[in-house]
Amino acid sequence: LIVVDIYMPIVSSTGVSLLQRIMVYASQMEASPCSSHSDFVFSIPFAVRKQLSAILDPGNAWETLAAVMPDINNEDVEACRRARDPESPTEILLTIWGSKGNKVIQLYNLLARMRLVRAMEMIHHLVDPKYHHWEKECVRSRAAIRSATHNGSSESLRNQGHVPIAARLSEQHSCQNASVISTKPPQNLSNATSATSATSEPSGLFTGLQNTPLVRYEEILVATDNFAAENILGRGGYGVVYKGSWKHTQVAVKRIQAKGDSGIEHEKERLRQSLQELRTLAKYRHDNILPLYGYSLDGPEPCLVYQYMANGSLEDRILCRKGTPPLTWAQKRNIAEGSARGLHFLHSIARAPIIHGDVKSANILLDKYLEPKLGDFGLSRDGQVETGPGEKSPLIASHIKGTLAYLPPEFITSKILTTKLDVYSFGVVLLEIGTALRAYVDSREPHSLVDYVVHIQARIGKDPKKMIEVLADRRCPPIDQVDSKCFLQFMRLGFQCSQKDRDLRPTFRTIVDQLAD
Repeated sequence: LIVVDIYMPIVSSTGVSLLQRIMVYASQMEASPCSSHSDFVFSIPFAVRKQLSAILDPGNAWETLAAVMPDINNEDVEACRRARDPESPTEILLTIWGSKGNKVIQLYNLLARMRLVRAMEMIHHLVDPKYHHWEKECVRSRAAIRSATHNGSSESLRNQGHVPIAARLSEQHSCQNASVISTKPPQNLSNATSATSATSEPSGLFTGLQNTPLVRYEEILVATDNFAAENILGRGGYGVVYKGSWKHTQVAVKRIQAKGDSGIEHEKERLRQSLQELRTLAKYRHDNILPLYGYSLDGPEPCLVYQYMANGSLEDRILCRKGTPPLTWAQKRNIAEGSARGLHFLHSIARAPIIHGDVKSANILLDKYLEPKLGDFGLSRDGQVETGPGEKSPLIASHIKGTLAYLPPEFITSKILTTKLDVYSFGVVLLEIGTALRAYVDSREPHSLVDYVVHIQARIGKDPKKMIEVLADRRCPPIDQVDSKCFLQFMRLGFQCSQKDRDLRPTFRTIVDQLAD
């Protein structure tokens, strides 16, 4: 199964890109007033669903399809991910999407956009023959991409309709004071950098990149096998991360992309976040910050190349995903201390602190030695010099962004942005490490981990033995006094960091000192 870049138009002999033609056909289909029962996804025969599952389940290729499906949200994707043998995530996805009134021809259209030819062949007989030529065009486009990737250089990609990100950035810089934002491609991102003007000048971005290698887009395609679905490591709101091999080195490649149905504001935000992450990682280097190897701006979307984290995320290891063994208490302590050092570095390296803004166990990555690295700096921003408790003029964020279970009350209610936002989030992470419980669970009362742990403590009191018995990680229970001390330290610091009053939370200097004690 070969999956190719869905935003890569291949020009046909008529001069119209495959993607453009598919979208025109799609709009014509949606305008058609006649529909029979067999037109709908929910009517796809059982045997055909099984065939689609056999193609899309391996390597989680269904996630690539879900990413461009209108009406599919994160909750739907999570429901598919929770599938356990003999359940098929592809079948669950089709059931969910089919229940929303979508048609087989729409599915065929999406598979064509994704160039999933084998999957198209499975429903070939269920769509009007006048659309069957899409399959042939997909095969031709795949061959053209391979040719451009291996033989044609970036110039051939541009001739096929690409507008490199670097060109868009140049456009943005020259248009920052424009009063109107055009919604016609490729200018639809023309003012995206204005969203970052509060934190950095564009020139500051490029200054920070002077010592970071620029990677050609065709190298990215080769490294990731044309963004093959089986290489997907994970996905976020504005991008997909792929495992790859670049210069005989294992790497992780973040491909910054939005859903196909996203609007201009969504596009602006995804580009703003990619630029912010690029700026922060290029400028600030530390043992506990994810190393940025290079970046690509000459393709249809920006790509960031990172060191590959062999042990996944802290969240993965806490939950023992993919059959990994539970972390020992010594390993947990090392991970907590290293993460705190990285955050202390960000808060203290410059005159004004760098606020990460999205600290959570999923964004603390672990290398092959289980050393922690802070990742995902898309929401990072420059703070302001903090004078101490009761500060009269705190920085106010324009929007609330981040993961709700990790955000402090003052940010949710008043958008107050200080370093204590990161401290609160880290407090939640410490409670996760100690208990191996999720930060938020709908079926748990209270839902949030902070409130749940406070509730349990109020019920059982502060007796250390009861705390260990009721709350300690059951996959790796403390077996001696050293382990027990480690667990109790996580809980005590977790409580301090997640205080509702931000002035009562410690700084990362204090946190590092206590974890190192």
